[in-house]
Amino acid sequence: MVIAEYFRALLFDWRKNRAIRQARRSADLHRKKFLVLVHQGRPVCVSMQGVKKLIRQKRLPGLTAEKAREIAIFEASPRNTSGSCHS
Repeated sequence: MVIAEYFRALLFDWRKNRAIRQARRSADLHRKKFLVLVHQGRPVCVSMQGVKKLIRQKRLPGLTAEKAREIAIFEASPRNTSGSCHS
């Protein structure tokens, strides 16, 4: 039983890291805020705009946008791309 629990935790950690990587990339690409939330036992990457849309559709009952930000595993904001790389 210990091996099964270890494998389950290892799989969850791998999925969490993959979702965080996806959230960072998507935030930079789409210039939106992305959250990593646990939905049905799996970490998923959802835009803040998508969270608000799901709340309006009543697919996330009892959840508000502020509460989603509080319970999120990770929050990715777009990085500032106005650096000195342009001449």
